[in-house]
Amino acid sequence: MYKEYVILIKSGNFYYSFEEDAFILNHLFNYQIRDNKVGFPLNAKAKVKSVLNRHNINLIEVIDDYAYILETKNANEYLNILKIAKRNAIIMNMINNLMSTIEIKVKKEEANYKLIKEFIDEL
Repeated sequence: MYKEYVILIKSGNFYYSFEEDAFILNHLFNYQIRDNKVGFPLNAKAKVKSVLNRHNINLIEVIDDYAYILETKNANEYLNILKIAKRNAIIMNMINNLMSTIEIKVKKEEANYKLIKEFIDEL
């Protein structure tokens, strides 16, 4: 129903966002995505709201099963930011995989460090 809104769901002392909203919060705040969701403490809500507002992203807060529309932008950038966020998540995953491979190779043979560094420097 609110596909182009970041939805913050209050649960205890935290807010949670799921699915694509999690990608946006990961991108803007570096919150870690776990089990397809991100969470942050209640005291960070003002900061989150401010940054989403600055990026022209619609926002809904859900408290006790009631949804409150906090921000609605005519020039909503949700889909544009989501595209960038997903691309960055893919790139970060590629970098993490590469770093793991480099770590294995260097631990196996320290001389591999020099070879890898020379290769990277030539790029």
